[in-house]
Amino acid sequence: MREIFVGLDLGTQGVRTTAVDKNGNIVSSSVENFIDGTRDPELWWDNCKKSFSSTVSRLNSQDRILSLVVTSTSGTLICVDDNGNPLADALMYNDPRGVEESEILNKKLDWLTEKLGYKFNSSFGLSKVLWVKNNLPDIYEKTRYFLSPTDFINFKFTGELGITDHTNALKFGFDLIDYKWSEELEELGIDLLKLPGVVKPGEFLGNLRKELLIELGITYDIPLFTGLTDGTGGQIASGAVRVGESSTTLGTTLVIKGVTSMLVKDPLGRFYSHLHPEGYGWFPGGSSNVGGEALEKIFPGEDYRELDSRASSIIPTSLIIYPLVREGERFPFVEPKAKGFVAGEPSSRDELYAGYLEGIAYVERLCYDTLSKMSIDFGNMVYTVGGGSRSLIWLKIRASVMNKVLKRPEIASSGMGAAILGASRTFYSSLNTAVSRMVRIELEVEPERYLVLQYESNYKRFIEELSERGYL
Repeated sequence: MREIFVGLDLGTQGVRTTAVDKNGNIVSSSVENFIDGTRDPELWWDNCKKSFSSTVSRLNSQDRILSLVVTSTSGTLICVDDNGNPLADALMYNDPRGVEESEILNKKLDWLTEKLGYKFNSSFGLSKVLWVKNNLPDIYEKTRYFLSPTDFINFKFTGELGITDHTNALKFGFDLIDYKWSEELEELGIDLLKLPGVVKPGEFLGNLRKELLIELGITYDIPLFTGLTDGTGGQIASGAVRVGESSTTLGTTLVIKGVTSMLVKDPLGRFYSHLHPEGYGWFPGGSSNVGGEALEKIFPGEDYRELDSRASSIIPTSLIIYPLVREGERFPFVEPKAKGFVAGEPSSRDELYAGYLEGIAYVERLCYDTLSKMSIDFGNMVYTVGGGSRSLIWLKIRASVMNKVLKRPEIASSGMGAAILGASRTFYSSLNTAVSRMVRIELEVEPERYLVLQYESNYKRFIEELSERGYL
């Protein structure tokens, strides 16, 4: 028998299911893409089921799935009724609705934000819950549970409704220190009974529903374990799970996370700290609204490999770009009305593309500089995962802008992190052990000396441009 661990990653563009063995080798995988902007949870489930079924169908008869773990976006809100049926489209993590509500939460729950060291913003699930209460009272009243996408997909797989994990619960206002929903939420008119029960990531939730197993032709039970946010999953997949290590997940957005032994608080609310999946230590970091989305919006349908090839002879550019393609930023600074900009005149579309790669690298460096100013030092090495980590020229730019060594694991995905979490609960004795056995670094990229000095000058200009606009 070959032990198999499955991670399912529900993203903004589609679903990726990854099945790996005990050594971290991919034995089967599948991707289901859906229409950009889709917010229908039932459509998400259809694609999750298709992706999982396709992955399982390619396993050998001697393979046995020991765990399934789901990961998805953090702060996205789904309202469901008593039967788990969605009452409306999901409110996505980057939906600007909830800005005013987040200000109310920061005033009314200042004791909680001071205790945990963050500030509410529109990307938080609790801000969206309050928005629904204030603007969609009928849906609020009919809602049995407010769920994250991970919670919803877990329910569809197992039939167990109303359970979440503490990485997803953070943005819903869960007290990670006393490990409970605070009664003060009721003073805001939020019914605590509408909030799910909270457990650690990787807790056994239930076996897959019998009808699903029959449909898949599987004759044994498949246990599902509570999942985690995609950023946390990406961090696990990167290998950064020990104190002093850090990772960048570069996908649609930019997610920076590290590992500390103590809780670090940010009074300005630029970053927050997840509780370690196993309950000890903390994962401080934050999510920016910039990332690969900028390339999708500015260079839609273009051949990125060809653009990468041409960019290699252009860098460094003279452009200073803040690559935000929607209004509002949350990390490395908080500004709901922030807007992207291009300082300088690109000589060609190729230079503009290279400038956007550099701009995202400048934001990444500013994220780490911000953490460093809060006495969180992760040294000169960063693990990196996500679709953006596949670009060699982008790795070169990022390493040189930050003057840090980048390490890319062989399998760089949040789904891989979910699979590793499942293995740590069923086959290995701990998360650290599972990571050490299943994560393999395939590439190290060092900063280019001739670029470091030039990017240092450009980075200072980047900071000046942000300061002039009042963002810093």
